[in-house]
Amino acid sequence: MKDFFDYDVMMARYYKNMSGNILPLVSWEFYGEHHIVLESFKEDFNTLKKITKNWNFKRDYYQEFIQEQSVIVITNPNLKIVYASQNIQKLSGYSPNEVIGNSPKIFQGKDTCVKTSAKIRSAIENEAPFEVSILNYKKDETPYVCVIKGFPVRDKYGELVNYIAFEKAA
Repeated sequence: MKDFFDYDVMMARYYKNMSGNILPLVSWEFYGEHHIVLESFKEDFNTLKKITKNWNFKRDYYQEFIQEQSVIVITNPNLKIVYASQNIQKLSGYSPNEVIGNSPKIFQGKDTCVKTSAKIRSAIENEAPFEVSILNYKKDETPYVCVIKGFPVRDKYGELVNYIAFEKAA
């Protein structure tokens, strides 16, 4: 036991002379969990940085992914999906690669509200933002209510270049 006591005294002196703060192990667990979540979106953050570099549209993607837990879908002006965040699989059952090149109609089904679809179509035709709740379908045809916040995106010259949608289950 004396060996341990001497070790404890030595370590106490060592840490006392350090300039940094000592954190309890519990804080490292919290940090570790947060770090893992951030790492899971690292690829998405990097891809979004490339896609959005010439946009005249600002959004806090960190907040959308981490706090809002949104799925991000970007289409070209012809409404073909050019990007979907990795977490789309959790929401819809589709991987990002499965939806790229498709229209967002891939998520609609027999009971999707025609009026809500028309509202989205009208907003897109008028290049206006919209927010709707719509019945979508997962890959396995399970229905779910999806809240969508959609925005037209212009480049620095005012040209329409993309549409972006922030989606999550209601």
